[in-house]
Amino acid sequence: MSDLATRAVRRRGAKRARRRLTPFGVIIAAFVLLVGSAGTVVYAQLAANGTAPWVSTGLSAAAIATTVLAVALRRRP
Repeated sequence: MSDLATRAVRRRGAKRARRRLTPFGVIIAAFVLLVGSAGTVVYAQLAANGTAPWVSTGLSAAAIATTVLAVALRRRP
């Protein structure tokens, strides 16, 4: 393999290594799930739908799980 091709392979590998879960990103995901849960509660109040409370409960549980994941990912000195 030529030197130019080797550098291109290294760059692709470096870009893949940069995409990691960060506590901040996981907290943002938890917030989005929590907003979705609140939106589902509003929808349930307006539409009197039987599945909306279950969706809201699932989204709330996912928000709690992602918050716990963010705390677990936090780097400790």
